[in-house]
Amino acid sequence: MKGILMSKKHDAPPRGNADGRLLSLVERIERLEEEKRAIAEDITCVKQEAKSAGYEVKIINQMIRERRMTEEARQEALALAEIYRAALGMLNGTPLGEFARKRFEPPAPEPEKPRGDDAGDAGADPAPEPAVPEPPVDLEGARTQGAAAMAGGKKITENPFAFGDPRRAAWDEGFCAEAGSDGMEIPDAWRRKAKKAEPGKTP
Repeated sequence: MKGILMSKKHDAPPRGNADGRLLSLVERIERLEEEKRAIAEDITCVKQEAKSAGYEVKIINQMIRERRMTEEARQEALALAEIYRAALGMLNGTPLGEFARKRFEPPAPEPEKPRGDDAGDAGADPAPEPAVPEPPVDLEGARTQGAAAMAGGKKITENPFAFGDPRRAAWDEGFCAEAGSDGMEIPDAWRRKAKKAEPGKTP
C-alpha cells in the first residue's frame, strides 16, 4: 500500500509557478509546430506550381541550397563534387573545372624580387614549349595515363588532351582515382576546407 501511495504522489503534476511556466512553453511550441506545418504546406503548393509550369523541382531545391551558400562555399562544393565524380568515373566526357583543379595545386611561392642586372628580365614569361601531338588512344588508355601521371608526381593541369576531347575527362578520372586510391587516408584535395575563425571568436 505504501508503494502504491508513493507512486501516485510521484505521478502527480507539479504545482505552483513551475507548472505555469511549463504549460506556457508547451503551448508556445505547439503554436510554432502549427505554423511550421502551415508553412510546409505553402512550400509544397509553390513547388507544385513550379512543377505544373514545367520546372524540375529537384533542381530548384538544389538552387535554393546553393543560394544559401557563400560564393566560396559554392565553389568548394562544386570542386569536391567534380573530384568525387572523376574518381567514380562519372564525368561523362566533361573535364574537371577550374576550381577542382586548383584543389590539387600546392600554394604558389611568392615571386622573388629582381636584383641588380636581373631587373630587366623580371616578369618575362618563359617561351611556351611546343605542343606535342598525342597518338590516338581509347578512353581506358587515357585513364591509365592520368593515373600514371598522378603516381609520377605530375600536376593535374598537365593533362595532354585538348578541351572538347573526351580523353581529357578520362585522363582526369584516372588522375583523381589514383589520387585517392591508397585506402589509408583521405587526400587533402578530397577534404572540405576548414572554416576560418571569425575575428574575436574562438575557433
